[in-house]
Amino acid sequence: MFPDDLTTAVLTRAMAGYSARNTAIANNIANADTPGYKRVDVSFESALAGAVDADRQRLRMDVGASISAWDGSDVTRRVDEVAANVMSTDTTTMRVDGSNVDPDDEMARLSANQLASSTVVSLLDKRFAQFRTAITGR
Repeated sequence: MFPDDLTTAVLTRAMAGYSARNTAIANNIANADTPGYKRVDVSFESALAGAVDADRQRLRMDVGASISAWDGSDVTRRVDEVAANVMSTDTTTMRVDGSNVDPDDEMARLSANQLASSTVVSLLDKRFAQFRTAITGR
């Protein structure tokens, strides 16, 4: 991978975030019947968007411009610092046993997360296809 390619770095961090969220949702579903279990969620999108904005500012790029740049600087520094934030949702209790996991809600979250993750995988695939074309000329 090209270390100074911001687009690839953003997609890679997004993939890591969706993977962490998928794990959290799977744990929520697995523990749906565990007394006192509190669901967890993962957030990363706003931190990633903020990092992209900061890197664009540093590179003086327009919002509509491509976020790939080869200027010799450490382009991906802020984006690479973004990590998934795992947080427990312990403010609500939906059941008598103290658990707050709704399996139907978790399945809906899982579907949405898988769709977003599949989109990122497709974008990464297209990005690497661009690199292959640039390298091989085909």
